[in-house]
Amino acid sequence: MQKTKETLEQFNNFKDFVESLPVRDYSKVRRKIIDDCKITDQIFRNWKNGYSRVPELAKPIINEIAGYEVFNIEE
Repeated sequence: MQKTKETLEQFNNFKDFVESLPVRDYSKVRRKIIDDCKITDQIFRNWKNGYSRVPELAKPIINEIAGYEVFNIEE
């Protein structure tokens, strides 16, 4: 149950981040995430809609692009 709750929180964090972007910045940020994480547009949509998890290697990249901690990364 705890693992599911953490996954749901992380999904909500990414979705909240993406949905909080101003309309004029959305395309630029989306493209930067796609390019820097080396993913397809479909994978981005899957992450945004919660159909697949954001991998651990992509989380620091997204945090850097966001400029704040979208994901809590435990080291």
